[in-house]
Formats: sequence, C-alpha cells, structure tokens
Amino acid sequence: MIFKPTLFIHRYASALMLTAVILFLSLPVKAEPTSTDGITWERLSVQQQDILAPVKDNWKNLPPERQLRLSKGANKWASMSPEQRERTKESLQRFKNLSPDEKAEVKERMRRFRELPPEERRALRERWRNLSPEQKQKIRSRIKNMSPDERKAFRQKMKERKHNRMENKN
Repeated sequence: MIFKPTLFIHRYASALMLTAVILFLSLPVKAEPTSTDGITWERLSVQQQDILAPVKDNWKNLPPERQLRLSKGANKWASMSPEQRERTKESLQRFKNLSPDEKAEVKERMRRFRELPPEERRALRERWRNLSPEQKQKIRSRIKNMSPDERKAFRQKMKERKHNRMENKN
C-alpha cells in the first residue's frame, strides 16, 4: 500500500472527529463551581426539562456534577440541527454496541485528541469541516473497514509524522 499524506490526514481527522461525536454526550464536561445542593429541577429551563424528562424522577438523587453535565448537554442538544441530532444518536448507538476493548480504544483516542495543543485540534476540526459530505463518508467507510493491524499501522504513521513535524520545528 502506498502512503498518501493527504489520505493519511483525512483518515486521522475522520478518526478524531468520529470519536468526538461518539463521546459527545458520554464524556464529562469540566464542571463549573456549583452549590453542594446541585441544580433543582425547577431551575432548569423548560427546554432543558423537556430534553431531560427521562431523568426527572431521579434528578434530585443525581450528584451535582452529573446534573451540571446533563444540563449543559441539554443545551448542546437544543442547539443542534435535526441532522446533527440524528448523527449523534447513531454515533451513540454505535458506541453502545462496541465491545469493552473497543470502547476503551475510543476513549484513549479521545484522551490523546484532548492532549493535542488547541491550535492543532482547531486545525484538524477545520480540515474536517472543509471536506465535502462525500469525502467525509468515504473516510468514515475506510476507517470502519480497517483491520486492527491497519489501524495500528495508521496510528504508528501518525506518531512518526508528529515526531517528524516536531523535529522540523526545532
């Protein structure tokens, strides 16, 4: 297989963005300082209450940090387009269907993505946004169809590329 830098970048960006979407609602949001009593159901907006209705009966028993994460998640959900919501639902369902090892791998990729410098994360997101829907789907399909060995080789190539980039900066 011939190594193509452009394809490599697209695959990497796709993997990162897919991982971000999958973990969109399942990863914690950095909590802002809150009272030890948490957020009362009545303090939620009507829109938040509608979105969070499935947890209403258990709301007062949730830890304050979880209440805050859920209220922020409801705000994000409300701001999404119907297409974004549908993609998020599908991604969450795919994540739920992963094996524990696969879930751990996804979480590790997200951890590594969050450790990237902000400007690098922004650049990857921007590259992804600039791809056409067809290009994005093609990337998603290629990554989905990679064998574990191909994924391992892909990650190794990315590490080498990052290492070379760092050496070139110095």
